[in-house]
Amino acid sequence: MKTIATTFCDFETLIKKHIYVDKTDLLGRLVSGREDRNFFISRPRRFGKSLLLSTLEAIFRGRRDLFKGLKICKMKYDWTTYPVVMLDMSKQSAETVDGVRRNLYVLVDRLVKEFKLKDVDKAGSPGAYLGIFFEELAKKSPNGKFVVLIDEYDVPLQGFLNDRKAIDQVRKLMHDFYVQLKAHSKNIRFMMMTGVTKLTKLSVFSGLNNPKDLTMKFRDYATLLGYTPKEIAENFPKRLDALAKKLKTDRRGALKRLLDWYDSYRFSHLSTARVCNPISIGLALSSGSLESFWVGTASASLVMERIAAVGKSPADFEGCTATVEELDLCDALTLPAKSLMYQSGYLTIKGLSKTEEDENGKPKLILGAPNHEVRGAIRAGWFSSIVKVPASEFDALVDVAKRQVAAGDLRGLVGESLYRVYAKIPPAWRIRSEADVKRHFRLFMEMLGAKVASEEGSAFGYADAI
Repeated sequence: MKTIATTFCDFETLIKKHIYVDKTDLLGRLVSGREDRNFFISRPRRFGKSLLLSTLEAIFRGRRDLFKGLKICKMKYDWTTYPVVMLDMSKQSAETVDGVRRNLYVLVDRLVKEFKLKDVDKAGSPGAYLGIFFEELAKKSPNGKFVVLIDEYDVPLQGFLNDRKAIDQVRKLMHDFYVQLKAHSKNIRFMMMTGVTKLTKLSVFSGLNNPKDLTMKFRDYATLLGYTPKEIAENFPKRLDALAKKLKTDRRGALKRLLDWYDSYRFSHLSTARVCNPISIGLALSSGSLESFWVGTASASLVMERIAAVGKSPADFEGCTATVEELDLCDALTLPAKSLMYQSGYLTIKGLSKTEEDENGKPKLILGAPNHEVRGAIRAGWFSSIVKVPASEFDALVDVAKRQVAAGDLRGLVGESLYRVYAKIPPAWRIRSEADVKRHFRLFMEMLGAKVASEEGSAFGYADAI
């Protein structure tokens, strides 16, 4: 039985030794050049963006042998070979602006050595250096063309999201770097850029040659990254059987349990298609265990701080509404909390509102946490980042509270566990109203796995929580 890859993203290794979910029909359309040549897509972390780029790299290197039996081999494609420039920005983060600048210089240095270019002038800025590299690479390429693949383009900025002065400097630095793509567009056969967020104020997009944004507005690519329920059922039948045995159910029951935990990312309002995080699915099927494998983005603390800044808790965003523009176009420094949560993977599209419309008369989008896994990660992240309870201490507190609930020890639950939670609330967060008390109570009870309904009516009045 082929294994499931969860720790690396090299297409050649994966296709030879591991289970591969074939989406190359979609890639075939992209690389054909009929639709466009420059693309951008953003998705939460661990959604297969790096594997996407590795697969594209193999296509443009003419490695048809690796795609035998896959969908792209049934399509008309000439398999012309091009030099492939991989800009892995996930490794270019730094604590200072100068650190980012040095990292970019080193990145271009490595490219110069990789393609064995000689006498490349190391100009005054990383952007100018990249431009000279592109010029020399085009001269060396047999057809004068090359391919550029950019992974996690926004990582260099993530360490400066709370520093307005520094982020402006990094924006300028990155704009001057990426603008070389536009300056040398005539030599670029294909470009794909990925990221977690779309920081439009970065000015990257004005520096590029109008990349086609696949993030939300093209229904055909809503499932380009992630696994659909059908793909899971078709590609992992033996793993589902093994999980079913552990859960004491059948394959259909195991799939349902798996989807309850990990399903329901919807990335386009134009498509009802939903996908699962591929790494979480892989880890769950490999381990035979349904638990939280989700890892938030590097800006997780920023997300929680934004939520706190507007006087809310994560649970308050369940069922909130937003326009497409609010989710798709944003500035990291002034981005509304719900938009940042959506882009970071904490919220997804749940449906269309029947009561709220945007200024063009189109229904607003209803947002909510994608699944059980992410809900747990949100709550744990909230307590860890905002209430400042270490993960180990918080887990122990939850375990004690669960035992108290199971034993019917309400006195211990309220007088001990709940008291300890309220004692951890930062002094600046003075509880000013009954609503604040209810919010923290509801969040804590949900951490115990309880379903909490607020203000439920009955013949005796309204209950604060049930």
